[in-house]
Amino acid sequence: MNDTDKCDESLGAPDAKVVQVQDIKAEKPLMICGFPSSGLVGTIAANTIIEQFDMKEVAFLRSKFIPSAAVFLEGQLKHPFRIHASDEHNLIVVTAEVPVAQQGMYHVSSCLLDWAKSQGVQETVILDGIPVRGMPSDRKVLYASEVEKMKELSEGNELEMLKKGIITGVAGSILSETLSREMTGFALLTPAVAVMPDPKGASMVLKALAKLYDVDIDVSELEDQAEDIRKRLREMAEQVDGMRKQQAQSQGEEFERLYA
Repeated sequence: MNDTDKCDESLGAPDAKVVQVQDIKAEKPLMICGFPSSGLVGTIAANTIIEQFDMKEVAFLRSKFIPSAAVFLEGQLKHPFRIHASDEHNLIVVTAEVPVAQQGMYHVSSCLLDWAKSQGVQETVILDGIPVRGMPSDRKVLYASEVEKMKELSEGNELEMLKKGIITGVAGSILSETLSREMTGFALLTPAVAVMPDPKGASMVLKALAKLYDVDIDVSELEDQAEDIRKRLREMAEQVDGMRKQQAQSQGEEFERLYA
């Protein structure tokens, strides 16, 4: 259980350092990364996998570029940038609740991938949301990938290529770093509302991931949550309609419905 040699070994505030607390016995595990993003798609998806597979926290990443914050999950204090693993499912899942400062992106992503290489990781996938305005009615899972993975991802009609765009934040930094390493990086993305949790988006990228790697992930709870959110949005829209109609009538104006 050694820290990555290339990471800063200082005890105070390292540029980036992975501290491993448990051994991993998985062979060439897939590394899945989900970070705070539009609709919290990546975070919701990552935590769903961690909970369903009862994954153990095997390491955490320390960096002076990660805000000092205390994260509590079910009352338990956790590191804000955590690494979980399941030997049985041959998976590593990386997630965080806080952003990484722009000037520290390279340090954090490079350190994480150095550690991942030491664990035998050969493929890294980012699960993320693409910010859009309004709740998408018809959306697909899109992919962006290195050349080596494109043929596999393009087979069938389930996934659609993201022809042009930029993935920012630590997720984009990780993908940029895989390009210069003997590691394949790719992303599964879906349009998501930026300002509210989007469990439907998380369920879509998880379904795509499950099909690619023949992993059994139950997304029924996420889809139930998505339906609840849709109902609440519909109720809010009706309330707004009512208020606008009342206001228009009181001012003698013709009312035009703004929400379908």
